[in-house]
Amino acid sequence: MFLAIAVENKQHPKNQNDYRVWYLEVDSSGQVVGVGVKTKQDMVENLFANYRKTGKSNWRAFQKGAERSTPVEIFDFVSMNMHENTHFGNLPSLSEFQGVLDTLQSRLELRSIA
Repeated sequence: MFLAIAVENKQHPKNQNDYRVWYLEVDSSGQVVGVGVKTKQDMVENLFANYRKTGKSNWRAFQKGAERSTPVEIFDFVSMNMHENTHFGNLPSLSEFQGVLDTLQSRLELRSIA
Protein backbone atom coordinates (compact mmCIF):
# COMPACT_ATOMS: atom_id res chain seq x y z
CA MET A 1 0.00 0.00 0.00
CA PHE A 2 1.08 3.58 -0.64
CA LEU A 3 0.28 6.48 1.70
CA ALA A 4 0.41 9.93 0.07
CA ILE A 5 1.91 12.36 2.59
CA ALA A 6 2.87 15.52 0.68
CA VAL A 7 2.40 17.22 -2.67
CA GLU A 8 4.83 19.27 -4.71
CA ASN A 9 3.40 21.34 -7.55
CA LYS A 10 5.11 23.01 -10.46
CA GLN A 11 5.58 26.74 -10.01
CA HIS A 12 4.69 27.74 -13.57
CA PRO A 13 0.93 28.46 -13.96
CA LYS A 14 0.70 26.39 -17.17
CA ASN A 15 1.93 23.32 -15.28
CA GLN A 16 -0.40 23.47 -12.23
CA ASN A 17 -1.90 20.08 -13.07
CA ASP A 18 1.61 18.59 -13.26
CA TYR A 19 2.29 17.77 -9.63
CA ARG A 20 4.30 15.13 -7.78
CA VAL A 21 3.10 13.16 -4.78
CA TRP A 22 5.46 12.08 -2.01
CA TYR A 23 4.46 8.82 -0.37
CA LEU A 24 5.36 6.17 2.17
CA GLU A 25 5.29 2.55 1.05
CA VAL A 26 3.71 0.44 3.79
CA ASP A 27 3.82 -3.37 3.99
CA SER A 28 0.93 -5.62 5.06
CA SER A 29 1.94 -5.40 8.74
CA GLY A 30 1.82 -1.58 8.70
CA GLN A 31 5.58 -1.01 8.67
CA VAL A 32 7.06 1.72 6.48
CA VAL A 33 9.38 0.05 3.96
CA GLY A 34 10.11 2.96 1.65
CA VAL A 35 9.73 6.63 0.81
CA GLY A 36 9.23 7.79 -2.75
CA VAL A 37 7.80 10.31 -5.15
CA LYS A 38 5.58 9.79 -8.20
CA THR A 39 4.27 12.15 -10.82
CA LYS A 40 0.51 12.45 -11.15
CA GLN A 41 0.71 10.35 -14.33
CA ASP A 42 2.75 7.58 -12.66
CA MET A 43 0.36 7.49 -9.73
CA VAL A 44 -2.71 7.20 -11.96
CA GLU A 45 -1.05 4.38 -13.92
CA ASN A 46 -0.17 2.57 -10.69
CA LEU A 47 -3.71 3.00 -9.38
CA PHE A 48 -5.25 1.63 -12.61
CA ALA A 49 -2.85 -1.33 -12.66
CA ASN A 50 -3.79 -2.24 -9.09
CA TYR A 51 -7.52 -1.89 -9.89
CA ARG A 52 -7.10 -4.31 -12.79
CA LYS A 53 -5.23 -6.75 -10.56
CA THR A 54 -7.18 -6.57 -7.28
CA GLY A 55 -10.32 -4.52 -7.93
CA LYS A 56 -9.47 -1.90 -5.29
CA SER A 57 -7.23 1.06 -4.56
CA ASN A 58 -3.73 0.56 -3.19
CA TRP A 59 -3.37 4.28 -2.36
CA ARG A 60 -4.45 6.32 0.65
CA ALA A 61 -3.95 10.03 1.37
CA PHE A 62 -3.27 11.67 4.72
CA GLN A 63 -4.74 15.16 4.36
CA LYS A 64 -4.01 18.28 6.42
CA GLY A 65 -5.98 18.39 9.65
CA ALA A 66 -7.20 14.80 9.31
CA GLU A 67 -6.75 12.12 11.91
CA ARG A 68 -7.13 9.23 9.47
CA SER A 69 -6.11 8.57 5.91
CA THR A 70 -8.70 8.13 3.17
CA PRO A 71 -8.59 5.93 0.06
CA VAL A 72 -7.61 7.49 -3.27
CA GLU A 73 -10.01 6.44 -6.01
CA ILE A 74 -9.96 6.75 -9.81
CA PHE A 75 -12.68 9.44 -9.80
CA ASP A 76 -10.37 11.66 -7.73
CA PHE A 77 -8.47 12.44 -10.93
CA VAL A 78 -11.42 13.84 -12.89
CA SER A 79 -10.44 17.41 -11.99
CA MET A 80 -7.71 19.22 -13.87
CA ASN A 81 -5.38 20.43 -11.11
CA MET A 82 -4.37 19.42 -7.62
CA HIS A 83 -6.35 22.23 -5.96
CA GLU A 84 -9.58 20.90 -7.47
CA ASN A 85 -8.67 17.31 -6.65
CA THR A 86 -10.46 15.88 -3.64
CA HIS A 87 -7.22 14.61 -2.05
CA PHE A 88 -4.11 16.34 -3.30
CA GLY A 89 -5.22 19.92 -2.80
CA ASN A 90 -5.47 19.02 0.89
CA LEU A 91 -2.12 17.30 1.26
CA PRO A 92 0.62 19.23 3.03
CA SER A 93 3.30 20.78 0.85
CA LEU A 94 6.74 19.22 1.01
CA SER A 95 7.98 22.01 3.29
CA GLU A 96 4.96 21.65 5.59
CA PHE A 97 5.57 17.92 5.91
CA GLN A 98 9.26 18.58 6.59
CA GLY A 99 8.09 20.79 9.48
CA VAL A 100 6.22 17.80 10.91
CA LEU A 101 9.36 15.65 10.62
CA ASP A 102 11.41 18.37 12.30
CA THR A 103 8.91 18.53 15.17
CA LEU A 104 9.23 14.77 15.60
CA GLN A 105 13.02 15.17 15.64
CA SER A 106 13.26 12.34 13.13
CA ARG A 107 16.53 13.47 11.52
CA LEU A 108 14.98 12.61 8.17
CA GLU A 109 14.96 15.28 5.45
CA LEU A 110 12.77 15.20 2.34
CA ARG A 111 13.59 17.59 -0.47
CA SER A 112 13.20 17.73 -4.19
CA ILE A 113 16.41 17.40 -6.18
CA ALA A 114 15.07 17.71 -9.70
